[in-house]
Amino acid sequence: MLEPKMKKDFAKMDAGLMNLTNKRLILKLVKQNSQISRSDIAKKTGLTPPSISRIVDELVHKDNLIEYMGIGNSNGGRPPVMVKFKNENNYIIGIDLGATYIRGCLVDLNAKFISEIQVPTEIERGFNSIIEKLIQVINKLRERKEENAKIWGIGIGVAGLVNNKTGIIESSPDFGWSNIDLREILTKRIDLPFFYDNSTRLMALGELNMGRNTNLKNFAVINVGYGIAIGLVIDGKPIKGHAGFAGEFGHISVDTNSSVKCKCGMYGCLEALASGHRISDLGKTAMNNGESTILKDLCEGNAELITAELVSKAAQEGDPSSIRIYDTITEYLAKGIGIIANVLNPESVFIGGGISLAGRFFFDLIDSKKSRYLLSPNQGLSIQSTTFKEHSTSIGAVSLVLEKVMKLQL
Repeated sequence: MLEPKMKKDFAKMDAGLMNLTNKRLILKLVKQNSQISRSDIAKKTGLTPPSISRIVDELVHKDNLIEYMGIGNSNGGRPPVMVKFKNENNYIIGIDLGATYIRGCLVDLNAKFISEIQVPTEIERGFNSIIEKLIQVINKLRERKEENAKIWGIGIGVAGLVNNKTGIIESSPDFGWSNIDLREILTKRIDLPFFYDNSTRLMALGELNMGRNTNLKNFAVINVGYGIAIGLVIDGKPIKGHAGFAGEFGHISVDTNSSVKCKCGMYGCLEALASGHRISDLGKTAMNNGESTILKDLCEGNAELITAELVSKAAQEGDPSSIRIYDTITEYLAKGIGIIANVLNPESVFIGGGISLAGRFFFDLIDSKKSRYLLSPNQGLSIQSTTFKEHSTSIGAVSLVLEKVMKLQL
């Protein structure tokens, strides 16, 4: 039997938890509406008007996350008091820490861009240089906020295997990192709350919470850049796996007879055969073999300047060898998508990353090939670009912080 003091402690804990739960419920409801009355909040939540008034006052004056709009039109009886979610002067910083660029954005709580910065990562200059650039981007964005505005936190997307239990970046082949404790390093340099996760998983989180269709609950986001990874959302929840390493989609085998070796040590991996590295390598080979005058002109005769973007441009200008390259790599991507779709039966597949920026040309090729790899129930699968395109990771990083804000954890 509980002692009287212990009963009181449990009662306090229960009351505090209930209040927090109700605040979260009301905050979410207000955010989902352009404006809403306190009486409508009461109807939708079943909470009493006094409870609504008290919690709304807390969210207005203490948390600064909603604001009063004044008095609405009355249908008879007391005029309703209107409130709305407060985006203005409530900001989040999102960072895409990529191997080619560090992209940063300052956005409000509805993902409206206030400012953005992009700088080359220059990974050849080493770890300390990358961290300094990251800090500089964050500080520049902080300087661009309004004087009375609040920055709630910083979200960072990292290309690598992030252990969701320890926060350790256990491996990042793109950066050449292993066992990096980014939390310990950044705590010494940043005085705001910050959170980070795998960049592709954040792309999926951003699509779930802030994308063009937030009603989707089962989908995949494939990040096709100089590596290939996937972010999965099942029943409305991002899939992380046991330690946060789910999503190594680039290391499924799509050609068991291939002689192309992946950086993971295996042969015939999707990443080895369809990533940005593969496209640029095939482009260099085509130019060196005299197969493409268009590529030669675009790179001014220097094959080392050939990138996946340049091959895409040549293909869209009608270069036969570049078209063949994209025809080949999209065949492998369609095969990989077929594997995922037939296993998980998603509503949609989004493709982001640098390669997806080739646009309609790229997606038309995949659409023309997908049917041969999909079971009949999946033939209607929608394959489309991510909502935020080159900003997908940074907006996903924003979403990581926004989840904390909406749960009143900051």
